[in-house]
Amino acid sequence: MKKLLPLLLLSLFCMPLLQAEDDSLSLYNSHCRSCHNSNGDGKTVAAQKMVIPDLRSAQIQRRSDDELFQTIGNGSEHKQYPHTYLRKGMTDVQVRQLVSYLRTLKR
Repeated sequence: MKKLLPLLLLSLFCMPLLQAEDDSLSLYNSHCRSCHNSNGDGKTVAAQKMVIPDLRSAQIQRRSDDELFQTIGNGSEHKQYPHTYLRKGMTDVQVRQLVSYLRTLKR
C-alpha cells in the first residue's frame, strides 16, 4: 500500500495536465481545424478563398504567446477572417490553451 500511494498522488497530479491537453485539441478541432487543417498547414478549402497561414511556420512560431493570444482572442492582424473569440464567448484560459496547442505543431 505504501508503494501505491506515491503512484496514486502522481497520477492525480498529472490528470489535470492531460485534461488540459485534451481540451486544447478539442478547442483547436472545433474552432481552428476547418481553416487551418488538423496539422496546422492551412491547406484547406477555405485557403482557396483566403490567405491562411501555416501555423507551423517560423513566422507564426516565433511570435510571442501574447501576440498569438491577441491574434486569436481579439483578431489583431486578421483582415480576411477576424478571430474575435474572446467576444464570441471563449475564455482567456481557452485562448491560452489554443496558444499552447499551436506550440505543439511542427513541420
